[in-house]
Amino acid sequence: MRRWERWSLQRRVLTLSAVAVTIAIAMGVAAYAVALDRILYAAALDSARLQGGDIVAAISSGEEPAAISISEVASRGALIQLVDASGRVVAASEPAEMRSRLTALAPPPGRIRTAQVTGLPGEVGEPYAIVAQGVRDPAGTAYVVVVATPLRVETDSVRTATVLLAVGSVLLLLLVLGLMRRTMRGALQPVERIRAEVDRITQVRGRGQITVPPSGDEISRLARTMNQMLARLDQSDASTRRFVSDASHELRSPLATIRAAIEVGKASDAPDPGRDDLILAETLRMQRLVDDLLTLAKADDGVPIAASEVDLDDIVHAEVRRLRALGEQEVRASIGAARVLGDRGRLEQMVRNLVDNATRHTTGAVGLTVGTSEGQVVLYVDNDGDPLPEDQRAAVFERFARLEQSRERDRGGSGLGLAIVRSIATSHGGRVVATETPTGDCRFAVTLPGTDDASSAPLSSAPERSRHGVGSPSP
Repeated sequence: MRRWERWSLQRRVLTLSAVAVTIAIAMGVAAYAVALDRILYAAALDSARLQGGDIVAAISSGEEPAAISISEVASRGALIQLVDASGRVVAASEPAEMRSRLTALAPPPGRIRTAQVTGLPGEVGEPYAIVAQGVRDPAGTAYVVVVATPLRVETDSVRTATVLLAVGSVLLLLLVLGLMRRTMRGALQPVERIRAEVDRITQVRGRGQITVPPSGDEISRLARTMNQMLARLDQSDASTRRFVSDASHELRSPLATIRAAIEVGKASDAPDPGRDDLILAETLRMQRLVDDLLTLAKADDGVPIAASEVDLDDIVHAEVRRLRALGEQEVRASIGAARVLGDRGRLEQMVRNLVDNATRHTTGAVGLTVGTSEGQVVLYVDNDGDPLPEDQRAAVFERFARLEQSRERDRGGSGLGLAIVRSIATSHGGRVVATETPTGDCRFAVTLPGTDDASSAPLSSAPERSRHGVGSPSP
């Protein structure tokens, strides 16, 4: 089996086809030979039966003596005997046939028996068809008329026809296999070309595309699919390299800071609270980065979410209270009842990341709005900063993405927060987009499927309307 598996597809197909066609041809030739032999044998039996019938009619009518009736019928190459009840040959078409009986068949009067033998007594190798018919003359004497028709011509005909058919079938088999080999070679040549091109692209680890045949058949569709796969692999490889590079860059900076602080501390025995605070801050920053990377890794692995009914308005209300407790920005909130099906911990992380992103980029106030619209739960997180350029609104959700105007690290941002937001929203069957408010401020909008029993309260853009009683924006 291992040797068979090492064969090429073309060789396996041709071998199987040759075996199958050979078996079919052999069975067909055998069936043809048997059928032709039976047809010719039946014709010989009919001829012998007609000759014996003439003799039986002459004997039973009493027109001529039984021994003379045989000489009145033309033998046409057949051997004819008249045998009495004791088994003695009474008459024969040839004197030499008087010595021994042609067959032991002895049917009673009015009955016929047939047989096919490979040779008669005194002869070797020549087949005969024998018909024995019982008859009674008017005097009541019983006889058996035996007619033996030679089958040499029929046998030679069957043999000749079988050989010719077999030779023709072999030639046809060779022709079919040759056409199949040529057809398969032509059909597999584009596949081999695709394989060679893919191998070349793999070896050079470069970008490239496969030549698409203009035939429009399955091979052409395969080439287009391979090009799509190569494009996705190239994009994935580029994303992976960029991700590793960015992660290394993000980790290198806090590590360098921690190392420098430790080296300075070793050179000085005096305690330095500021240095310790710096080391702690950089350590926490690395911890946040690692946590974010683990979150995205789980999302990439398709870790299922713990689905339960969650009041998203409660999560937003908690963020509003936290921001007002910090007192760093003005907070405007409009919170309506909104319930979704999902993981509360991840939804809290999504809202927190959006709020943290808004606080880092705001020039004054942060706005949070949540409610329902046409069966969907909608969350708006606004800030007074400039809206994102339209050509960068999709790229901002990529990992480690930063806009050109804020390439520097802004207050601890790792460039993964919005990527995590998109991952969480997508895993909950929703989406997040970067857009702008009607007044031209920056806005991030999250849309999630609502539950059947979610409140149908319309989404309001008016601030400070909340079922939680959120008051004026003063901290």
